[in-house]
Amino acid sequence: MTLRDLAAALAASLALACVPFASDDDSGDDSTGPAPEEPLAGPPVLGVPCSGEVQEPTRLAITTTDNVTGALSILDLQTGIITPDLALATSDSVPVHDGERLYLLHRYGFDALDILRPDFTLLAQLGLGVPEVVSSNPHALAFAGQRAYITLFGAPTLQILDLADPTTPTLAGSIDLRPLADADGNPEANLAMRCGDTLFITVQRLDENMVFAPTGEHDHLAPIDLASGRLHDLDPDTPGVQAMPLLGPWAKQWRLDPADPAGHTLLVLSSGLERTDLATLQTTWAVDPARLAAIGLVATDLTQTFDLDRTGEHAYIASYRADLSEVVLLRASLDDDAPIIEIAGGMQSIGPTLEIVDDTLWFGDRSHAAAGMRAWDLRTDPPTPRFGGLPLSTGLAPYAAVAIP
Repeated sequence: MTLRDLAAALAASLALACVPFASDDDSGDDSTGPAPEEPLAGPPVLGVPCSGEVQEPTRLAITTTDNVTGALSILDLQTGIITPDLALATSDSVPVHDGERLYLLHRYGFDALDILRPDFTLLAQLGLGVPEVVSSNPHALAFAGQRAYITLFGAPTLQILDLADPTTPTLAGSIDLRPLADADGNPEANLAMRCGDTLFITVQRLDENMVFAPTGEHDHLAPIDLASGRLHDLDPDTPGVQAMPLLGPWAKQWRLDPADPAGHTLLVLSSGLERTDLATLQTTWAVDPARLAAIGLVATDLTQTFDLDRTGEHAYIASYRADLSEVVLLRASLDDDAPIIEIAGGMQSIGPTLEIVDDTLWFGDRSHAAAGMRAWDLRTDPPTPRFGGLPLSTGLAPYAAVAIP
């Protein structure tokens, strides 16, 4: 049976998965809900390092799509061999790894989570829909022991999942994010990162009634105490719950900064690349947007995905051109004014598919008739295309990728 033959089965499965949860006090109208917990005054105190990426990965898990259906492919980093179509996905699925298992987070319109076995067959599936919302649109997944926390772009709620038995995951509760919202009542939560007993999330604060136009000049970073489920109010003297403003809007991705041995500093891709210290709640530009503007990338929402080289001295950034005609790969040194160098162009992409492992940069190109994973050898300057410069086929076109053991 082919992947397309199974598409109908996937749609039926996800339709069942998207049925909203009913809580014990569900009255059928969750438009207001219980009052949020009182926030904690002041910032959190961090102890242990934040949860980082998989160490010494051997493979990439790649979700793929033709904009109708989707699948999971696995790339062997040593050989470059790709095994396509190992599991069903959707047209908006992202892979997440917790160090032990691979998860597929099905986002807009699908609102579900798949837990996969080591052979990438389906172990369990859980619906993530919420009442009164067309799509909860889950965006990111962070883990803390036997629990997972899911940000929802479409609802002002942080979902808490119990994964003690991965064959039967359950909803263990939720955290109300309405105090972080703008006038439309939803803060549009996006990224998530766990640092010990604190979860950090980004909120975009977009106006749903104005085609999701930003309501401010910055995204914001909000800490949440996992033990109590309470938000931190970073400025108790100001009315409301105050989060930390980032420097730019459209925070799309973050990674731990290898320059911080404490493991409390992130590099955040927004309109530039920010270095954000979660312990001090200070952020500065590691790659100032002015350097991107110098090569014609003036709009704040063009950057797409990034990773760091082995030394941590350079960021490789995928970005649309200003006219959206193509995606280019850029190399930017950190914390200086050196010109940004374009190393490749003529590609197309949608999601985060840029991963650097050892001295190889991998990138998912969706260009028509030439879709697949491309690779560059970073030991040369400029980087040299691997595999004859040809894409390695992923079956359907690549959508999102994550490094796994």
